Amino acid sequence: MCDEVGAFGAHATGSFVPERTPRGGLRVRRQGFSRLIRRTGGVDVLAGLGALLPGYALIVPHRHTASLGELPPRELAEALSVAWRYAGLIERELGHATVLVEHGSSGATGGGGGSCIVHSHLHIFPLLNAAHSARFVAPGSRKSSEFADVVDTARRGENYYFCTWKRDEVYLLADPDLPSQFARRVWSETLERPHLWDWAAFPFLDHCADTARRLSGSADSPEERQMRETLFAYGAGAAGYAERTRRFAAGSSMPQDIVAFARSHEGPLLDAGSGAGRDAVAFGDAGKEVIALDACLPLLGLAPDHPRVRKVSGDVRALPLAGASMGSVWCSAVLLHLPAAQLLRALAEFHRVLRPGGITHISVKEGEGHASLPIGADSTFLRHFFYYRIDDLVTLARQARFEVVRSWVEEEKDSSEDMQRWVKFWLRKTE
Repeated sequence: MCDEVGAFGAHATGSFVPERTPRGGLRVRRQGFSRLIRRTGGVDVLAGLGALLPGYALIVPHRHTASLGELPPRELAEALSVAWRYAGLIERELGHATVLVEHGSSGATGGGGGSCIVHSHLHIFPLLNAAHSARFVAPGSRKSSEFADVVDTARRGENYYFCTWKRDEVYLLADPDLPSQFARRVWSETLERPHLWDWAAFPFLDHCADTARRLSGSADSPEERQMRETLFAYGAGAAGYAERTRRFAAGSSMPQDIVAFARSHEGPLLDAGSGAGRDAVAFGDAGKEVIALDACLPLLGLAPDHPRVRKVSGDVRALPLAGASMGSVWCSAVLLHLPAAQLLRALAEFHRVLRPGGITHISVKEGEGHASLPIGADSTFLRHFFYYRIDDLVTLARQARFEVVRSWVEEEKDSSEDMQRWVKFWLRKTE
């Protein structure tokens, strides 16, 4: 029952429907949609399953903590800021008042404040009547004007439950004795649907899809929608993609490139956009300490374990890493999903996390323009590709304050086994 937030990176949701193939056979196709509304540097905004009313959303931090109160101050501030922004958006776009709720699971024992999963997540419940907000206050809660009280409760190692509908007003109950999905039970009662509180039994996928569609369209740029569609495609096709990229293509120069790159520098390596982990494991085998970072959690979850590889969820445009913490960055066939302005953001992030003298490897497909292509022959899910020439990347690299060490074009098969011309660079941070 409690897999919804635990699988928050698996953005493909929906039913499976049979359809006829061109040759008269039968296949099953997923009639899915993406629950990912927006991804920031620190959180995902998801359309919630069990949406009794359109507008139900979750704020899910990328960092694994048992409660929001355990997040570092800057990440907590971002989570709350994003939550209030979307609460306002739900009111404007859907006409619903909202209440924010968290079942914090910081205690060593007990029911996690009524939560069914030990990973911090904040609910945004849409209401038909703003006066119903007060019904979410758990018996015995105390009123506070400071969110710092929630943080203090988490730091004491206590479970908690809090709700709020005003920025300067929090209702907090420490070590609560509440049933699982307590807030959803209250919500179902306010909507006069008291038996439909369990999201797993009653997922209301139509409302969930409507939430994702309406809030995504309101908040995202075309570039963000393209990125979300690309992530959705990788999530939906994760198993097949992982299998296709498990090994290097016959005759590939990649194994030699990886060994040469590993020997070119000291310090930990970031595999930015690691996918199912093939390159990260190869670097680990070459003796490097590796952070395998990817924005697609279903793919990241399929990466094999390795003693020198640590898997991290993150966006290459907003890396969850400290400045000057990496000796090198390896980014193979990832930046091709970004238009020029977004690619420059990623390069600037690589520059920020590299130590002085650190090296970055990038590779993209050669060409011009943009294309939307299915992730597999029978897939309805599209990935977006942007093509570049050497001169384009030289300009962007210099704008990101990199020195171009080496650039070349090489023919090699992509994940679909199609021969492609790849533009490759080694860049150095000189500052």
